[in-house]
Amino acid sequence: MLIKRKSLIVALISGLVVSLVLVLTLIGYLAYIELKGEEFKRSYNELLHKANAKVYSKRIDISRLTARMETAGALKGKPIIEGVIKNNGTKNITDILITAKFLDRDGATIYEEMLLPQDPSLGGSELPIISIPYLSATPRIILRPGEHLPFKKILSNCPQEIVMVLRENKGAAKDAGKWSGYIIIL
Repeated sequence: MLIKRKSLIVALISGLVVSLVLVLTLIGYLAYIELKGEEFKRSYNELLHKANAKVYSKRIDISRLTARMETAGALKGKPIIEGVIKNNGTKNITDILITAKFLDRDGATIYEEMLLPQDPSLGGSELPIISIPYLSATPRIILRPGEHLPFKKILSNCPQEIVMVLRENKGAAKDAGKWSGYIIIL
């Protein structure tokens, strides 16, 4: 039985197309596996970093924590939070992230602010800050063992209930609104 020339050409071209599709699919799958491997490695390192930070955070003390309205300087009239961080551990600290939660009388969070105390305080909280590493390098403060770091940060988008209490300079008043005057740090 003879195969016609046309049928042979169609069979060869079809075989080449199927082979090409299989090879491209295999290359795409290998690239996908490589990208997923990098993503898993990055995710694992991030989780490990967070776990180490959580363990080391027990060696960090925050004292003199207060929230108030600033009365002078570029931050005048802005609600701020300030305090002092002390490194009681044995390692240098290069990055600190503090979450301050303002609680109501029932212990529920009414306002939450994330702070980077090692970054310098700037005059306005309404303007976005863009860091361009190759144009400007903000020196990071390294907190060495036994050292203290005072910080003062603007409370951006602070609710009126808290601003009202801070303006009256009372801390916590029974008729001042929702805020109980308590701040917890995580």
